[in-house]
Amino acid sequence: MNERLRLLRDELNLSRAAFGQRIGVSGDVVNNLERGRVEIKEHIIKLICTEFSANEEWLRTGDGPIFVEPDTFSLDLFVEKHGMTGFELDVIKAYFELDPEIRKAVVSHFKNRLAARSKEPEDLRADCPSTPEELERQFPPVESSNSEVG
Repeated sequence: MNERLRLLRDELNLSRAAFGQRIGVSGDVVNNLERGRVEIKEHIIKLICTEFSANEEWLRTGDGPIFVEPDTFSLDLFVEKHGMTGFELDVIKAYFELDPEIRKAVVSHFKNRLAARSKEPEDLRADCPSTPEELERQFPPVESSNSEVG
């Protein structure tokens, strides 16, 4: 477990002091825990898992993912993870502040606009035959009843 504690701290990119501060112990205590000089007490394990969203099973046994995925969605965490700008976040928040009927209209507008865009000329060419043989198969030549040749 001591090695996994170090791996967790490395994954979080925290110094021993910063890691310890978040769980209420000194950097020296974290050092001793990582080196196996001190047994990791139950309450420390719980603090670590709570503070860092660490998977307790992984910390204890090495099984499973290092982190527990939260059950809830956080827009702020999503924004941070995807590097969105403050303006982009404001646009999203403004959208959710709209009346639900207006949001429906906005979504409908974009669905229609994007559907129309997918039928633009360059996309229509995908349905065109790619060889003369395929063209004749789809559109057989019409026999002319006029046999006069000029």
